[in-house]
Amino acid sequence: MNFTKTPIVLITGFKSGTWFMRRVLTEMTGMGFYEPKILPGEKKYYNLEQLNFKENYFYSWHIIPTKDIVEKLNRYNAKTIFVLRNIFDVVVSIYYHFYNDIDADIGRGNSKDKFLKNFNFKDGISLIITGFDEGNGLRWNGLNEIIIHYNEMLKASLLCESIIFDFDNLVQNKINSYEKIDSLLELKLSHSVIENIAEITSFKSMKEQAQINKVGLSHFREGKPKNNRKSLNELHKIMIKQQIKLFAPDMYENAKKVKMYNITQC
Repeated sequence: MNFTKTPIVLITGFKSGTWFMRRVLTEMTGMGFYEPKILPGEKKYYNLEQLNFKENYFYSWHIIPTKDIVEKLNRYNAKTIFVLRNIFDVVVSIYYHFYNDIDADIGRGNSKDKFLKNFNFKDGISLIITGFDEGNGLRWNGLNEIIIHYNEMLKASLLCESIIFDFDNLVQNKINSYEKIDSLLELKLSHSVIENIAEITSFKSMKEQAQINKVGLSHFREGKPKNNRKSLNELHKIMIKQQIKLFAPDMYENAKKVKMYNITQC
């Protein structure tokens, strides 16, 4: 791979503002995004071959930044933006993603909605945490891969040229966040341009645009950070904390190192 420009890489957690950040970067850079072909199988987010750079596009995917991925980012001098979100909020967001078959309007619907509608909200959330495998492709691996992904992003942000955002803080402090992105990517955008991009990427504006384009409207469920975790009961919180203990026991310490305290708070 040969490039005339430094690769720009956006690595986001599942349900952590991927489409939002794609729009932000498109407005800031004038580039579209490149998403690799989705490979089936257990380890599709770990595959080094999924990290490919395309001239005049920025890379965007949920790839897990393992040691090999970080080495490749550094080898190509990539500038990486990581976005993650409070893990308790994410659980509820994933539940509604499947329950409402969110990706159907972009051709990625599945039958998880029909399955989850057999259960009440409390039991459905438990299934999101533990995972399920009913055969015939009706499968969700549970929260463990999300937790591993988050932990690897926290660690990787210290090992490559990057910036890391907590989704809640990003949407609540757009100007400051966009200025940090501008600095990382050396775009030198004016303050007025950044202010305009902040307006274009407001929840209201993006929802209206989705209505006009008739694509992606289902992704706009609420638009208010921190509301999701309020619907979890104490048992769910205990289950989530146990998943963190099992699959990423150093996640709390890694979050502290990069001042991402919020992502582990219930």
